[in-house]
Amino acid sequence: MASIRVENIEKTFGKFKALSGVSLEVRDQEFVVLLGPSGCGKTTLLRIIAGLEQADKGRVWIGDRDVTELPPRARKIAMVFQNYAVFPHLTVFENIAFGLRMQKASPEKLKANVERAAALMHIENLLERYPAQLSGGQRQRVAVARALAVEPEVLLMDEPLSNLDALLRLEMRAELKRLLAESRTTTLYVTHDQVEAMSLADRIAVMNAGRVVQYDQPMKVYQEPANTFVGGFIGSPPMNFLRLPVEGRQAKIESLTLDLPTPVSGPEVLLGVRPEDLEAHTVQQPQTFPAEVLVVEPLGPHLLLTLSFGKQHIKATVPPNFEVRAGQTLWLRPQPDRLRWLDPSSGQALMMR
Repeated sequence: MASIRVENIEKTFGKFKALSGVSLEVRDQEFVVLLGPSGCGKTTLLRIIAGLEQADKGRVWIGDRDVTELPPRARKIAMVFQNYAVFPHLTVFENIAFGLRMQKASPEKLKANVERAAALMHIENLLERYPAQLSGGQRQRVAVARALAVEPEVLLMDEPLSNLDALLRLEMRAELKRLLAESRTTTLYVTHDQVEAMSLADRIAVMNAGRVVQYDQPMKVYQEPANTFVGGFIGSPPMNFLRLPVEGRQAKIESLTLDLPTPVSGPEVLLGVRPEDLEAHTVQQPQTFPAEVLVVEPLGPHLLLTLSFGKQHIKATVPPNFEVRAGQTLWLRPQPDRLRWLDPSSGQALMMR
């Protein structure tokens, strides 16, 4: 297997700057997800690593080989696409074997690799069928098996689950995590789905406007976002951001004062807090501030509340048996060890915990 390293990648399409000096390293056997909204550059970066696009500037390494100028076939990679790209006129066996035949593999190696990849994907009993006889999830497994059969140094996946229904995506996420751990293949995976990213990745590279804005383990990205974009993009509902006045080394929410981790030059600071990190009470408690309930949404495992604090709106979650109604005033207590402080002008975190 091999690592992936890109350095200072830049790519422009006409007047649009798709990538701006992107540097990233994926360790050997690591599963890394490129996560971001449409147009942020994640698929362009994947295609440059694959050799399907040429960067304007920068270099690409796979293992210790500089592959920047090499064609895709010489990079020892495999790709899985959003639309599966299985051949309808070939059986499952022949679809999985396609890359091996292009490599002119021996009949013995071809048969062994196809059977191994099919067993890994739990489709060994479907080898004689045609794609039209398969479900969407089974066709996706064929596409992944075909990629693994050629024993690539690197597996590149471009939103491979986005065409599946919600229940099948849930099943395939767990299967992908299992099989790629077993195959020990270095994987770079593109998605705009934060749940996919959180559940699959060893590390997440969050991209925005052609740049990597944070690259870390999933829970680090979730709990300690580098800026307001990351906090607002990851999480459903996203992180709350409250603009608060500053007095010395403290921020004030009504009568509640919170210590700041570092001095702040301006008169205000942004407090980032996740909805699940706001403890709700029906009567005033120590270290709480009041907010009026605007909307109550029952979501099964919890109630999602939209509240008003001054002119700012807040999301909070409470247990499903919590008795609450619109128009009621609740008292909210932020969990002090789960707060994120940010600069209100730049949106950047003030200090990493």
